Order: sequence, then C-alpha cells, then structure tokens
Amino acid sequence: MGRLSFDKLKDFFFGKQEGPETPETDETEDEDETEQAVAVPYTNRHPWGDFSLLQNLTPERLAEILNNVKSGECPAEYLELAQDIELKDLHYRSVLSTRKDAITGLEIKVVPASEEKRDMELADAVNRDIVKNTSAKLYALIRDMLDALAKGFSVSEIIWDTDKTPWKPAAYKFRDPRWFQYDKETGKTLMLRAPLGNELEPLKPFCFVVHEPHLISGNQITAGLAFPALYCWMLKSYDVTSWAAFIDRYGYPIRIGKYGKKATAQDRATLKRAVAAIGQDFGAVIPEGAILDIVESKHAAETSNVYKNMADWVDKQISKLVLGQTMTTDEGSSRAQSETHDKVRDDIADSDIQQVIETLNTALTIPYINLNFGRQENYPKIDLYKPDEKNIDQIIAAVEKLGPQGLKVKADEVRSLLGLANPEDDDETIGDRASYAPSESGLHPPGNETSKPGKPELNVEQTRASYELDTLVEESDGYVQISDDIAAVIEKAADHATDFESFREELQKLVKDWPPDKIAECIAVATFKARALGDAEFDKGEKTL
Repeated sequence: MGRLSFDKLKDFFFGKQEGPETPETDETEDEDETEQAVAVPYTNRHPWGDFSLLQNLTPERLAEILNNVKSGECPAEYLELAQDIELKDLHYRSVLSTRKDAITGLEIKVVPASEEKRDMELADAVNRDIVKNTSAKLYALIRDMLDALAKGFSVSEIIWDTDKTPWKPAAYKFRDPRWFQYDKETGKTLMLRAPLGNELEPLKPFCFVVHEPHLISGNQITAGLAFPALYCWMLKSYDVTSWAAFIDRYGYPIRIGKYGKKATAQDRATLKRAVAAIGQDFGAVIPEGAILDIVESKHAAETSNVYKNMADWVDKQISKLVLGQTMTTDEGSSRAQSETHDKVRDDIADSDIQQVIETLNTALTIPYINLNFGRQENYPKIDLYKPDEKNIDQIIAAVEKLGPQGLKVKADEVRSLLGLANPEDDDETIGDRASYAPSESGLHPPGNETSKPGKPELNVEQTRASYELDTLVEESDGYVQISDDIAAVIEKAADHATDFESFREELQKLVKDWPPDKIAECIAVATFKARALGDAEFDKGEKTL
C-alpha cells in the first residue's frame, strides 16, 4: 500500500491537482506517517486499560469525574467508566446492543445525484469502492460508529489504498476514545492526545470518520447515554451489593446451639463447628445433650423484595434512556403493548439512521469523490434502508374477498409472496381450482346459505343472478331461435313506424299472410320475453316486501 503524506493529501484536496496520482513511496517513512492515531505503550495512548476505577468507585468520586467532564477536564476516566459499565451491566449492554442492531441490520445502497450519465458513473464508483469493498468492511465501520451512542463520539481512521487509482479505503480502524479529547477553548473540536504531555493534535483531514450523534444540545462530550447511565449504575451497584450481603446473612435460617452446664470446652468447640457447618453441609455432629435450634425469619422474604424492586426500577430507567420505552424489555408486557412501544423505538432508530447517513457521506463519500474525481456540484449519497416487508396474511385475505368480485391476480406473484416455485409439467402437485358441486335439484335457490363443500362462497346478489340464469336456461327447451326472416320483418316494420301504434299496424300488415308455424314462432318469442321480464319484476317486488 502506498503511503500518503498529510501535506500531499491536503494539497490535492484543495485543487492543486486535476486527478489522483499515486504519491511517491518512501520506504524510510515511519508507520505513524500513514496512521496518525496509533497506540503508544506507557503513554496517553496506551492500548490497554486496567478498568480498576469502576471497582473502587464511590459516589463522591463519580460526582468529581462527571463535574470534570462538564468542565472539559480528564474525560479519559469518564470514557473508561463508560466502557466498563457496558462490559459489566448486562441490562445496559442488552438494550444498547438492541439500539445498535436496529441500524446494523439495514441494507446499504447508493443513490446518484441525478439520472445524468456523469452522476450515475460517480454513484457506481462509490458503490464499487466503498459499499461493495468487502476488504474494508463498511458494516463493521457502521457498528463502530454507533459506539458514539454511549460515549458521545466515536472515531475510526480511514486507511487509504493509494497503490493505484482510484484511491479507495483499504480498512477502517476503530480508535480508542480515551485517546481523544475536545479542545478546551470551544469544546467543539475533537483532537488527538499527544503520546506525552497535555498537548492535543488536530486530526488529519480526510483520514477519520468521526461520528457525533446529536442526542442533546450542549457540549458533545456530555451527550452520550453513558453520562446519565453511570448515575443509575451507581444506584444499582450499591443496591445489588447490599442485596448480596442480605442474602449471605439472612438467606439461611438462624442457627442457635445450646449446651448444658457440664459441657466441656471441647464440647462447646464441637457445637460451634456444628453450627457453622450446618449452613453448608446441612448436617452436623453435636455432643449428646446439646441442643441446636433453627430459627426461620418471618420477614426476610418481604425485606429482600426491596432490593429486587430497586434493581428492577433502575433497569427500567436504563430502558427508557436507551430505547425510549420499557415494554419490549419488561416481563409481563402484552404483545399489543410491546408493538405500540416498538413504534417509539422506531422513531429513535430513524433519527440514528439519518445521522449515521450524514456522517458516512460527509466523512467518506465526499472525500472519496473529491480525491478521485475532483469537486462536484452534487454528490451521490450512501443510504441505509429497510427492505419492504409485505403482510402476506392481508394480501391473501384481500385476494379471497376481491377475487369473486372480479379482481384478477397473477399466480406467480402469489407464489413469490409465499416463497413457492412454479410447478413443472411432470411435478406432483396438490391443490386445484374449486369445483362446483350441484345439489340434487340443481343450484340452491336465492337466500339459501347452505353450500356444498368445495364451492366458493357467493354473496346474495351473485347467487340470485346465477339462479335466475340457470332456471331460464333449463326452461328454454321448447323455445326456438329467431330466424332471419322474422328479424327482417321486425326491422322493416321499425323503419316505417313512428310510434308504438304504427309499429303494431306495420307488423300486422307484414305477417297477415304468414303460415301458422311462423306465427307460432312469434308467439314463442313474446312469451319467452314476457316470462323473463315478469320473473325479474316479481323477484324485485318480493325483495322489497
């Protein structure tokens, strides 16, 4: 990997070159000229921490540290505590991981600035060299960025691969937050601690992804969730310690040994050992004549609930702090309550997503584009999104209800929702279209809700229409089709008629010389029409009544 000096990178970014050129490699350069925030043992940037501060932490010491943080002094101790409680408090770690997982489980895509060819090419480059760059591990970077939720900020150093163009990230290295401190003048600029002394070094541009989530207004160092969580942890720590001492003292019943006046010193010593051993061995050997009583505490259980209630209360406060709700973490919460409160957590997740997106594009996408393609008026955008989750049950229910009404749905779409493949011709299949099973007397008459197995449900109007049509078809065996000469007579009479009376007179003139079979045909047609219209009107009147 080629080495990239700070001065050359700065000169390039500010427009002194038209395109990226691989800087000359100097094999004698030190490693820290490529990576700025590196560990230096036994200095301000040592890689290990003893994390002993939390073990001996007192309320007075915690108050002193938090006050120093608010005044901009000694944040390293605070950051050590913030890391240590995440390692030791199971509930705090659980809810914090839940909030992080809501972001790291999202999909990543690149959105071009426009549909123009140049913008599409830039978006493809970002997708290739950043999103699809598996060696650099973008998802791991996002996870490390979310460490800022607890501590107020997170820092990851970008290691650029400058061996060939275009330059692209080769790795993202998470840096210990204890190595950094905000400047004392403004409290807004994050700087690197010098290995020795109290000096602060500015961070090299284009080489760091600094994520500073806007959780509260004010100084960023106090915005982390660990700041209020430490107070709750202190309460819980003392509570659990007292709870453990209470259990050790009152978890076992009180044992009382009694010895007589003639008991020797050896008898008394034996009885004392028996009293001490009975709590562990549940058995003891005592001298003859000695008495050992077991006294049960009547109020021990009631007293122990005080400690449990205190620990539960602290955990609920932590849940509210991190997730914004408690229902998804408390026992005994109903599913409906959890789903309602889950929406509150989604709102918090949406805010986290937007801030992560902003940091990625500001600290990664824009420098990548500027270094390789020069400054742009508009830039592509890395976006995090959640794939659409379709409610299969609702879709299937809609198809069942709207299908009989005429809604047509592609079978392939339904199969894809269910995760089923299209069957081949030689495949053994199950299921088929529903068959209509007629009753002994034909279809059921209107209003009869009884249906044969396998027959789709029809509403009242569909059943009535089907019944009327089938009944007319069954009774039409004696009718004959209208012939062409009858149709010609009707059309001719209609052409000469001006009203109904003249139409009837014209028909009488045209059919007076007809043979009887033609007249029978006309009567059949009229009867058929009258019967059909009469039945329909009768059913309407009956329905109205």
